[in-house]
Amino acid sequence: MALGPWRALAEQFQVICPPGGAPGAGSPGALRGRASCGHWVSAAGLRGWVRALLDQGVTSFRCPCCPDTHWLWQELCKLGLFSDEDQAMLEAQILAQEGARDSYRQCPRCQHLVQHLHPGTLRTPCLPCSQRAGELYCFCWGCRTDWKDPSPQGKSCSNPQCPLQAALYDTLEIQAPGSSVHGCPSLRACPECHTLVSHTGLGCPLVECPECWTEFCYRCLRDHLGEDADETEWEHDEDEDLDYDNSWEASCSIAGRQELNRSP
Repeated sequence: MALGPWRALAEQFQVICPPGGAPGAGSPGALRGRASCGHWVSAAGLRGWVRALLDQGVTSFRCPCCPDTHWLWQELCKLGLFSDEDQAMLEAQILAQEGARDSYRQCPRCQHLVQHLHPGTLRTPCLPCSQRAGELYCFCWGCRTDWKDPSPQGKSCSNPQCPLQAALYDTLEIQAPGSSVHGCPSLRACPECHTLVSHTGLGCPLVECPECWTEFCYRCLRDHLGEDADETEWEHDEDEDLDYDNSWEASCSIAGRQELNRSP
């Protein structure tokens, strides 16, 4: 978004308080806060400004007066005094934007979004959780688990499954309307041995792990031959002209992205 409209929106919602507009100045009862860049901002104006920018697909925010300064999402939530309901709604809107997942993660403790400008740095602090705990709380940007390395400069979260879990979280969805696996993540982990498995997009959703030979449904992750198997007819030839969107949605639902510290 160009700088001009960005500033115009900020002026429209009166985001930046005028000079001398520290707490106590202006309209009685107006709530203000001081941003990390030093500018005083109106909580109500900031909320309206953020909503307007999100409606235009903007998910990265900068101070209207010093555009080289980023305002991280966690700072905006604190300054804007968002209610839990409003924050959840706005965060869902952020995640719906293409590319937003590159710079946002859900904190595994509070489930709210944390924005990170340097995704290559795995150690990620969550300020609200740190304030509630009375000590710094960090999680891993890659695998979304509590950061366990005691060293402040540690480059590893000490989770041996971190690279695998990060791949499962970050993989794109399969976009193949009419396929039995349309809408599934493009990578799955075998429910038995956690080997990464992909699907061709053709035929039924049944796949076989190349490592342990477990057969499971790529959609719902049920073991084809295990105790959780049902009477569904799994075998279909890849050349059959079937409407998989209808036939398979009726028999099983798509499981979410796998979390390896939990049962699939």
